[in-house]
Amino acid sequence: MRALRQIYDSLPPMIEIPEDLHRRHVEVVFLELEETDTPNVSLKSDWPEGLFERTAGAWHGELLREDQGEYEQRQEIE
Repeated sequence: MRALRQIYDSLPPMIEIPEDLHRRHVEVVFLELEETDTPNVSLKSDWPEGLFERTAGAWHGELLREDQGEYEQRQEIE
């Protein structure tokens, strides 16, 4: 087994993979070395602003679960 380790001060959007590792069975692990208070990800959402604040706890009544019916009988794997 061969290990390849590379530390980046700023992770690029694309990482070059050595030619001899192409089409090989590998494990890739990304480990953040410093924890930050503000993530560098976009938190843009398709939900309207304030939707969750307006609707949280708004359900009145009981939650009902309909009968699920009979379990499907499947063929055995041979």
